[in-house]
Amino acid sequence: MKVKTFLVGLNVVQFTALVSAVPHARRANSSGMTHAEEMFNTAIEWNDGFWDEDAGYLIAAASNDGRYDSRHSGWYATQLLARNGPGDVARAIRIFDNLISAQYLNPEWQWYGDWQGSPSQPLPGTPEYVDSIYNSWDPNIRDFVGFTKVESSLHVAAKGDLYRVGGVDGDNLYPCYSNPWLMRTILQNWVGTRLGDKNLTDASNKFAQEFYDLWSQHNTLSEFNSPTYAGVSMWALSLWSKYSSEDSLLKKYVPEILTTTWNDVSDLYNANLRNLAGPWDRTYGYNMKKYTSLVAAVIWGAVGRAHAPFPKQTSGMYHQDDFAFYPLFALSMPEMLKYLSEESKSKFITFPGEHFFTGQAYSPPFDTYPRNITTWMSENITIGAETVSESVVGGPAESTSAFSPAVIQWAINDYQVGCISHWVTESSIHAVASPGSLKLSYPNVTASDSPVSFNFLFSGFDIRHPSFNVTGLEGLPSLALKVETNAADDYTIVYDTDQSVNDFIFYNITYTMPEGFTEEPYISLQVV
Repeated sequence: MKVKTFLVGLNVVQFTALVSAVPHARRANSSGMTHAEEMFNTAIEWNDGFWDEDAGYLIAAASNDGRYDSRHSGWYATQLLARNGPGDVARAIRIFDNLISAQYLNPEWQWYGDWQGSPSQPLPGTPEYVDSIYNSWDPNIRDFVGFTKVESSLHVAAKGDLYRVGGVDGDNLYPCYSNPWLMRTILQNWVGTRLGDKNLTDASNKFAQEFYDLWSQHNTLSEFNSPTYAGVSMWALSLWSKYSSEDSLLKKYVPEILTTTWNDVSDLYNANLRNLAGPWDRTYGYNMKKYTSLVAAVIWGAVGRAHAPFPKQTSGMYHQDDFAFYPLFALSMPEMLKYLSEESKSKFITFPGEHFFTGQAYSPPFDTYPRNITTWMSENITIGAETVSESVVGGPAESTSAFSPAVIQWAINDYQVGCISHWVTESSIHAVASPGSLKLSYPNVTASDSPVSFNFLFSGFDIRHPSFNVTGLEGLPSLALKVETNAADDYTIVYDTDQSVNDFIFYNITYTMPEGFTEEPYISLQVV
């Protein structure tokens, strides 16, 4: 399933307020700029390089539905208004005109209020481009573009968003789909308040209450500990804080939710490895120092690039297209930082020492019971796991490449971080982390389900000394493991270079249960 995350737009007055606040965002770096200013300038200059003057769009920075990317162009337009340099406003208006002309305006269409993902896309629902949610059209795009000139366009987007009901017409937007749910809520509130549409403001309070009712069961985002989408959720919550109406439930609930989320992110961050420890409900990589994540934007804005889990070079970083989002994070950092305590902030700079994290997260209707999360954090090794029982394989997003319920990370050397991630093949997994240990089993699997296997992806060994070969989980660089399992002894190991899993190159190490097994499949990885 291809799912993109989009932006709630703000008007010129709001951007002016944000830009004026940026210089006051915490401690400046050695250049005299604040961390937010540094992030804004670095990222928007990167975006400048993708501008096509002839087309009036940004060229897509990654695989896309066409050569040009409407989502990133919309992000870029709002950033141009914030920068307000020579020619920026004219360029932004040109983008807005292009995107406005590409909005779907027929109320009878399910994609009413949506926009083309790329200007080359045909109309969805035609013989050459059949109706397919998240493929020929993406409902999240309604939350992405705000037009400074044409409020009616935002009004259409907000009304079209009300067409979305989880479980209806293939849509998966439930309160557990944290990041677009939070964005839709502020879209409804802001547009409804500004245009006097009570249906929208009432919807925003309903959505806020439904989200809070789920969140408060365990005080965690359902889309838990995602290196990308936890960042999007925090960004959306900062918009709740800044722009929701004073009498709304958004304004009431945001301090508790955003403060707690900051605390969770800091507790699960290892400043030595500069990575967010597992488990990850949705990830686009296995080492945050190699790919662009949006939690990295949050940390960069809080403590600076030097401490953030961000690639040293913007050239060659994996999942680079999300870097286009960073200037908008920079603009929101002053509001977001209001909810970051000094204790949590310090953990992004200095690892506080060995500790253990436990929690729960819940994603109905996909989870049959809340996911139990256990994470052990040490100086140079982290082990994270979550026990799950779900109706689908691959987490609520049904993505086996993104859902990582069992993860070990460690320092191979001063610059390489190794990662072992469990590749899911089952919907019910009992996974528990403890000091120096990761244990997995499949409680609902029998021999009739064969073949049954434990698959692990090892990545991070980017420079191999000629005298060293990876021979299995017990033969990894700088990590001594002991494997115990009732799977067959003859595991397989394959070096995979097709980059089909989040662009990363990895070893696939697989333990397969023998035919006719009678015991519950299990495997234990112990640091020795």
